[in-house]
Amino acid sequence: MIATQDLAEELRATLRGKVLSHEPMVLHTSFKIGGPADLLVIPEDVKDLKAALAFARSKGLPSWVMGSGSNTLVRDGGIRGMVILPNAFQELTRVGTEVTAGAGVRVSRLLAFCCKQGLSGPEILSGVPGTVGGAVWGNAGAWGGSTSDHLARVQVVTDEGEELTLEREAIPFRYRFSGLPKGSVIVQATFALAPGDPTAIRQQISRWLVQRNTTQPVEFRSAGSIFKNPPRDYAGRLVEAAGVKGTRIGGAKISEKHGNFFVNLGDARAADVLALVALARERVRQTSGIDLELEIRVVGED
Repeated sequence: MIATQDLAEELRATLRGKVLSHEPMVLHTSFKIGGPADLLVIPEDVKDLKAALAFARSKGLPSWVMGSGSNTLVRDGGIRGMVILPNAFQELTRVGTEVTAGAGVRVSRLLAFCCKQGLSGPEILSGVPGTVGGAVWGNAGAWGGSTSDHLARVQVVTDEGEELTLEREAIPFRYRFSGLPKGSVIVQATFALAPGDPTAIRQQISRWLVQRNTTQPVEFRSAGSIFKNPPRDYAGRLVEAAGVKGTRIGGAKISEKHGNFFVNLGDARAADVLALVALARERVRQTSGIDLELEIRVVGED
């Protein structure tokens, strides 16, 4: 088997973007948890992205796409294969009432841009961490809305290197799920918005951010909501009712402020978080008869 460092050197010769080997994933996730990735690639553009995907195919390497790592738990043994960060895709433009944002654009930056432009719609994502690519892929949402609500189309590169532009109607979005082609990488997304008053939009964003900061443990590292909300209920309420809110294992803790947030107290390992996940799911199953489904993505090996 070719050594990871040799693979990195070979790949660097074909890309303009960054190629890192044995890269600690604690540097690339909001949880600040996780072992190293064999290869981490930051493509400079679509050509780079296609080359990286082709390289992974030719070497038989599994590939993982990650935005800001705000909805991901990387296991302590790290990730085998290639992690792709589309952070260089930073386009942010307006044409009429449509706004196109690159996959690497922060959601907060998208909201600020739309507010300044007097375009309403995406403010429903106020407080959602991460990037546009990650928000679209997981159909992230808050305050009763989802990313797909104002989406017009998405540009992706498939794992075979084909560029596709998919209209909203062709994508089977549902709660916290996009149904985009498996293995594809989002390049950019276009949103169809409505004219609005910048002051009113800004005030609404501020109200939601204040509510978020009041009800969520923003002072700690976390991956956002751990579980999906089951139909007609809330995962946080179920965890609290099961009596495990505030439970600590190692350096991880179920937040006392919000039962659906598990936080890193500073030295948490992925194993600590997963032990809390197993405990919370079992207790909720016992007390409520509900099987909680993970909202975060767990990747890597122990």
